[in-house]
Amino acid sequence: MTIRKHLTLRFTGLVSSILLLAFVSIYAFCWYFISSDFYRRLDRKANTTGEMLIRHRLDAQLIQQLSRIRKDQLPNQQIRVFDHRDSVVFSTNESLPLPVTISRSVLAAIRQNKRKDFPLERYYASGTRFMTASGQFVVVASAENRYGDEFLIQLLWALTGLFCLIAGITAFAGWFFAGDALHPMHQIDLVVSAIFPQNRDERLVIQKDNDEISRLSATINRLLDRVAESFRLQRMFVANVSHELKNPLTQISSQLEVSLLNQREPAAYQRTIRSVLEDVNDLSMLTHELLQLSQVNQDDADGLLTDQVRMDEVIWDIRDEVSAMNPRYQISVEFGVLP
Repeated sequence: MTIRKHLTLRFTGLVSSILLLAFVSIYAFCWYFISSDFYRRLDRKANTTGEMLIRHRLDAQLIQQLSRIRKDQLPNQQIRVFDHRDSVVFSTNESLPLPVTISRSVLAAIRQNKRKDFPLERYYASGTRFMTASGQFVVVASAENRYGDEFLIQLLWALTGLFCLIAGITAFAGWFFAGDALHPMHQIDLVVSAIFPQNRDERLVIQKDNDEISRLSATINRLLDRVAESFRLQRMFVANVSHELKNPLTQISSQLEVSLLNQREPAAYQRTIRSVLEDVNDLSMLTHELLQLSQVNQDDADGLLTDQVRMDEVIWDIRDEVSAMNPRYQISVEFGVLP
């Protein structure tokens, strides 16, 4: 997965999570408010009916007629009154199908807690306890919250559609901004991919923003400088090796050619062979020294011994070796003020 896709998914996931939490909170708040308000309306109707029927002992038929002609009835509203034996002693809208039967445990909870709100499948119900001299009564008002349920369904569809729309816009915007943020990385990739030994002096352009991209460009430029320096040292080493190996090989070739020109005594051939052998030994030593020299800049240069030496001693050793090569050389060494 590319960084652009990864950033887009993370950005979209973060925004979608926050948005989902906000929408769920909105839906839960609306559901709680609508349910609480509907239960409160049912509680008022149960209390009104209980006051008229139980407290003021109004005629049951009159209460039923008032219930039928009132305009503020809820959908499928039904109010039932239970006595201490859990038997229905009064009910409004008897023509309506009864909701789910209320269990004795629910009625017992209403008597114990004085009131209780509870669901009955698709119905909402609210029960209230009334105490009289003749005993305890429980008034339960139930109805369907059609308008509230329809509002919640429409709200759910609206929030779902809005969530999908905002998530899509967020994904598109995240893809665009991620591409814009990674554009300098793409430019760096193009420039570095086009650098070859022929144009190894090419470098990245460093912006003045001093941001992460600028620091990365500076680091890559320093890396390219080290690579270019390695190329330079390698070419210098190859040139030095060619120069150092040329003289011993020329001497060996010359001695062998001279020996083949004329017939010589065995002693002369032996001298030539010894001379060639000395040159071969010198060549072998030179090869070993060049190999050690090639390991000077390597961290894993096993077997390469280093130590502190006096430069004047090195100079005198060089003078002795040069004098041994040709006694006619005149070598003059001058030292300044020594510590």
